[in-house]
Amino acid sequence: MPAFKKIIVTGISLSIAFMALPAGAAQDGATASGKQIVLQQAAGGDVRWILPGPRRLDPTVFGTPANPFGFEDDIGVPVKARLLNDDGTAFTTTAGPTPMSDRHAPATGSFRATLTDNSPVDSRASRDSVEGVFTFTDPKGVNEYRVVLRRSLPMGPVHQFFGGVLIDGFHHGKTAFGTRLQPTAYTYGAAWAVADLYINGEKVSENRMVHMMTTERVRSSDADGYRLLIDGELSRTGIQTHLLLPNMVITPEGPRMKPVPSGFILPNGVEQPFIHIMFDDTELEGLPVL
Repeated sequence: MPAFKKIIVTGISLSIAFMALPAGAAQDGATASGKQIVLQQAAGGDVRWILPGPRRLDPTVFGTPANPFGFEDDIGVPVKARLLNDDGTAFTTTAGPTPMSDRHAPATGSFRATLTDNSPVDSRASRDSVEGVFTFTDPKGVNEYRVVLRRSLPMGPVHQFFGGVLIDGFHHGKTAFGTRLQPTAYTYGAAWAVADLYINGEKVSENRMVHMMTTERVRSSDADGYRLLIDGELSRTGIQTHLLLPNMVITPEGPRMKPVPSGFILPNGVEQPFIHIMFDDTELEGLPVL
């Protein structure tokens, strides 16, 4: 597998993981323990299916060709996997498709999830937990999906999973917690979990690696193309929920690469190997919304 694909897919799956902070937000990636939140979105709300595509590269996260950074294994983007502007003075986008693109299509769906954060750091004895069920369709309305979260993952193979659940903190972007392709986002709640995937009522894959997170709004308005923003464009307001199934399963021997059998065929005839869904009308119990 080409190195770029490994970074874009493996990096996000292993590292789905902190600036003026909102009042009450935990600093330096810290997560408040002994907290619980409930997240939900009813049917009929705004749901988007994210399609593969390039991701803009934030110079505050990835540097410049003269001074590059943000190229760490598993969370960063290799310099050779970045495109340059015409005069070679700035990085523009990733050189290939990623699950963090601006490309999207409408879908339908709903979800409910409960996140409990009792352990602030990774430990096999973590008492963090997550319960949740997400249902949604593909953009064509042909397939109906159900993702059932079974348990949280108490330890991260590359970076802290905060015991499996993070509540009231920051991750991604400039932090060392999660792919740097996402902006440095205030996070109401996030979970790293094991889940089963059902399509049209049939279980098609189990023990899937799943990262879900409810963050401040990180995408622009429809009028502005629903772009995935970079750090300097964030308004530090609003709420969105992200559900990502990367091409990875959890086995007794550890994480293993395995494409998601999404059943969704892209225009080039290839089955989309990941699922990334955005829920834009999330309701939150347990924390104030920015």
